[in-house]
Amino acid sequence: MEITIKTIRGIAVTNLIILGLAGCSTSPAPWTQADDDPWGSKRANEEASIPSDDAVSDTSLNDPVLLADPEPEPIMMQEPDAAPAPVVIAPVMVAQSAEEEIMNMSGTNYAIQVYASKTVESVDEFKTSKGLEGLMTVKTDRSGSIVYVLVDIHPDRASANAGAGDLEAKTGSKPWVRSVAGLQKIVAQ
Repeated sequence: MEITIKTIRGIAVTNLIILGLAGCSTSPAPWTQADDDPWGSKRANEEASIPSDDAVSDTSLNDPVLLADPEPEPIMMQEPDAAPAPVVIAPVMVAQSAEEEIMNMSGTNYAIQVYASKTVESVDEFKTSKGLEGLMTVKTDRSGSIVYVLVDIHPDRASANAGAGDLEAKTGSKPWVRSVAGLQKIVAQ
């Protein structure tokens, strides 16, 4: 006798059906029976705890009953002696990273790139040694390598070129004037 996978599968399915039918009860579910309500006892207990109208004594009918809230005192509006000072809400300044600042700038601005290094510590050391603390250090991604660049931002090319001359005199090296749009393309976030 040859047993195949089809035969084993057929026997397994048949056994599952038989087990499923055997697990079913022949009596109907309790909640379908009118006299076997699982919530019936709870309702009966609640109804028993509510006093009937006959249980109210005659003395309770003579108790005063407050039908409405008392009339509120009238509010008298008065003219203010002086105009109140306007409330001024100061805007909350959220510190942005240099990368976020660059990304939020107009692409028509210009950046003077003064120095670049693979470590931020090297850029900070250069900034301190040359007195360039006001410049921004931006983290960029150059072909998968992180490079930190030291930049000064200007609204147009003319002021950037003038600023580049001043920075060349301070640092002794020729800086690179580039558009902020070009810098935004390589900013690492």
